[in-house]
Amino acid sequence: MDKKKNKQQKVPKAKLFSFKYILYDLVKWFGFWQTMIWYRIKKIYDGPEAKKRIKGGAFISSNHVGFSDPFILLTAFLSRRLHFVFMTELIKNKFTAWIYKNVFLSYPIDREKPSLSTMKFLSQYVANGHVLGLFPEGHIKRDGEVDAFKGGIVLMAYLSGKPIIPVYHQKRTSIWHMTRLVIGKPFDVKEKIGPVMNQTKLNEVANELYEYELHLQEMCEAGKK
Repeated sequence: MDKKKNKQQKVPKAKLFSFKYILYDLVKWFGFWQTMIWYRIKKIYDGPEAKKRIKGGAFISSNHVGFSDPFILLTAFLSRRLHFVFMTELIKNKFTAWIYKNVFLSYPIDREKPSLSTMKFLSQYVANGHVLGLFPEGHIKRDGEVDAFKGGIVLMAYLSGKPIIPVYHQKRTSIWHMTRLVIGKPFDVKEKIGPVMNQTKLNEVANELYEYELHLQEMCEAGKK
């Protein structure tokens, strides 16, 4: 998504009913049963605050263990329409790009050099009531370990004034095992940074988010509920 296109594109507001959601909802509800049967998702919450239903806009931040991750998150947060950003490299595959854009109503982003205009657009997108899923590691980690987070999600959360919902997704090692997700407490970036933002504060909060993700990983491995 280039700068010129972002300037021309109107940021949509979240709506309960819209014709553009028909295909999305059909795929999501049909895929829900397939995903639950195959992955048998078990959700673990980091306290009662993490169990609260998401109201309004929010970012879902998850580690990235495989190409099925978006479907697993869609199933885990079934009560909301969860959209995603996807790598600009996927645009080369026209079919994949069409699926992301027209079915999941998601947006492309350059994971190495995301433009400020794109980040502002996505911030306003969430501020308008949408829920956006991101994988801030920037790449798939098939071993289930968590890499350091890129700071883009923290900047977008700050600009939007909306919370980040951290999620740890444990990669299962056998089809006979359940897929375990640990859902964390809302992460309020605006409150943590305060009225004045700078790069140092962004980096500190990004590291804090990463450390919390490691805490969720420990919860998952310890089997805590």
